[in-house]
Amino acid sequence: MVLCLVSDSTNAEVPGHTASERSVFPNLDREFSKADGRLIVTTFSSSVHRVNMILELAQKHNRMVFVVGRSMLNVIAHARELGYIKCPDNLFQPLRMLNQVPDHKALILTTGSQGEPMAALTRIAEGSHRQIRVKSGDTVVFSANPIPGNTIAVVNTIDKLMMRGARVVYGKDKGIHVSGHGSQEDHKLMLALTQPKYFLPVHGEHRMLVRHSEIAQSMGIPADHMVIVQNGDIVELESNGIRIAGQVASGVELVDSSRVGLVGRDILKDRQQLAEDGVVSIAAALDNQGKLAAEPTVQLRGVAHSINPERLQQAVKQVLTQVLETHGSELIVNSQGTPPTVDWDGLKPSWSEICGGYCDVS
Repeated sequence: MVLCLVSDSTNAEVPGHTASERSVFPNLDREFSKADGRLIVTTFSSSVHRVNMILELAQKHNRMVFVVGRSMLNVIAHARELGYIKCPDNLFQPLRMLNQVPDHKALILTTGSQGEPMAALTRIAEGSHRQIRVKSGDTVVFSANPIPGNTIAVVNTIDKLMMRGARVVYGKDKGIHVSGHGSQEDHKLMLALTQPKYFLPVHGEHRMLVRHSEIAQSMGIPADHMVIVQNGDIVELESNGIRIAGQVASGVELVDSSRVGLVGRDILKDRQQLAEDGVVSIAAALDNQGKLAAEPTVQLRGVAHSINPERLQQAVKQVLTQVLETHGSELIVNSQGTPPTVDWDGLKPSWSEICGGYCDVS
């Protein structure tokens, strides 16, 4: 007996069955036959079956394979070692040999089906790849559909490839990709075969998890024998129950370029505000009475061009002068110190109060 089925919910909203992976083969074969020049094919590197299919078609069409992208290289190497991919060694050629092979004999198998910024195909489309340049006569085949959130990046990549003269084959109507996730009838079949006591839908957006749980209930699993989880939830499973027992830290964490630590939410918020609004920096020399000792310097970085820089600089100087003339002596806590102690916190409300009357420079 299966105590608990943990099942992928990604296609829980899709009726019917997900098509067989092998159904892609004749459609890819058709597109390979149409290509007179170089073939550039991209797919998920983790889809070993699809990669194996592409390599099989490369042999059928007498094309040498040039693998681009670290993840693709690693997957093929490990899959061949484990016996999941079987092909002769001479099918593969090093990338440095690409220009020595006739175009109709070359197939470039690359990462980048999701428009990832640093992926090989993205760099090829942008013209920044060191060894590959797209040219007229090339055929680029996207054997993958954009996952949610990646559509714009993928479309941009396709546009750039077309601008460089490539013929790009993509889209569900071409039949060159099938989902790797089971649909509703596949879910029902899995539930019928395993007949689990408890059920945990995972891997999908919340609405997909809910729909999957409804399918499970229609197959006879009681509602109190399953839980809908969020990222970070701890699920406790026993012979007599399933429940959410707590949470752990989860979600996206950002690391800055120095790689010395995580970027906190407050720092990220500050950086986003700087990116959106720019920054105005002021340097002012004060004497021990809180008066200006010299004209202040105002620098603008990333401030919108709709604002007149000279007027803004003049307004800031005017506000600073006004604040210090009115409240400067109040800000010096200890005028005898070296340097004098300044109440910077006391400056903030005074600045905000006066700024409203002077800083309309748009």
